[in-house]
Amino acid sequence: MNIWSFIEDKLSEENSLYLMMVVDSKGSSPGKPGFSMAVSSDDELYGSIGGGSMEYKLVEYCKKLLRNNEHNIFLKKQIHNGSNEDSSGLMCSGEQTIAFLHLSASDMKNIRRITSCLDNNKSGIFSLTENQYSFTLSEDVQESQFFFSGKNNDWLYKEIIGFKNNISIIGAGHVGFALSKLFSQLGFKVFLYDNRNNFKMFNENPFADKKFVIDYKKADQYVVHGSNSYVVIMTNNHKHDIDVLRALIDKKVNYLGLMGSKNKVSRLKKKLKNEGATDDELSRLYAPIGISIHSQTPDEIAISIAAEIINVKNA
Repeated sequence: MNIWSFIEDKLSEENSLYLMMVVDSKGSSPGKPGFSMAVSSDDELYGSIGGGSMEYKLVEYCKKLLRNNEHNIFLKKQIHNGSNEDSSGLMCSGEQTIAFLHLSASDMKNIRRITSCLDNNKSGIFSLTENQYSFTLSEDVQESQFFFSGKNNDWLYKEIIGFKNNISIIGAGHVGFALSKLFSQLGFKVFLYDNRNNFKMFNENPFADKKFVIDYKKADQYVVHGSNSYVVIMTNNHKHDIDVLRALIDKKVNYLGLMGSKNKVSRLKKKLKNEGATDDELSRLYAPIGISIHSQTPDEIAISIAAEIINVKNA
């Protein structure tokens, strides 16, 4: 489920909504461009614009607008740690500007174009002004980005939809299951790979957006490449690990990690180097995977891996 699917579901149930989108922020504001939240007329919510008293206040404001049947597009600035009428009620410094967009049954066609784009791993540009919004498919988009200019009644916000961060988890065991759940909650598109057709944990994993049974030697033909792609190798056999590494070691991804002991990693790196892998390629491999938190359980190991990936993503 993503915010656009939530909106589509609510519109199909004949609800109306307000969509709040953080379009600009300064300082240490909790809400950043790309944060969004939907408030439905049945009082259900999805997403976040930063949390706390600010978010609560603006959710209640949206509910009031929906009750009054007000159909507007407008901006609202929230100044943190301030005392004027724009104060958010938060103690942190900074400020954020939020766009408000009313959506009703007449918007269903446009919303379905967006959800179809996401379902088919395509990309497009969502544009919003004080008068209207639009969504245009675009094959030229390479990665997520946000654009905002103007103020008051003359402004433009653009958000690229579709090419969000994705993680490829190769190996669907207990840690793969925990990692799928965690990155689904973090908003990543989750791709799960295994070479076993009848593996119950793979088949019953509800957190993966897509699942693939593959030949590990051909992993490069299936795994998504690019600057917003993160790959974790955790198969059930070190021979499978080396097959996957051979296929992916020279591919462009933002993170390539391997789960295993230091001795195992050292042996695999030596083997790859003897087979022709360059020092530069091997230096980009995160192994053993995860930050050191003395993790023991699958959930703890998943947290250590997620922390390392988040650190790479936000660096």
